[in-house]
Amino acid sequence: MPLLAPLDIIWIDDDTIRPPGPKMVICVEPKLGLFFRINTDPKWQTPIRIRQIDHPFLKHDSHIECGLPMELDDYVIEQSLRRRGIIGKIARRHVAAICAVVDEAKDLTPADKAAIKAALGSG
Repeated sequence: MPLLAPLDIIWIDDDTIRPPGPKMVICVEPKLGLFFRINTDPKWQTPIRIRQIDHPFLKHDSHIECGLPMELDDYVIEQSLRRRGIIGKIARRHVAAICAVVDEAKDLTPADKAAIKAALGSG
């Protein structure tokens, strides 16, 4: 697995969104390859607002799409790192809110919840 740390942000080519295209994602558990998307609008899953002023890689205030994470394989991560590298990091002050959403996520296994919270330093 490529070396990513929790809260690192990368761009991926996301073919699961409509229309398919580039999307920023936040690493929440690097060993398992678990990521949350970053979206402009707060209409997906359980959003946590992040401000552009605190995250200079953003073009505007955005939201972390929390809940059920995406599982990215090594190839997708390696391609992203090769093309664009790590573009930023989410401020640590958002960890408590992310972990609170993870705790309440009905579609996450207890093992994944524990792994994410441990990776974020809150487990």
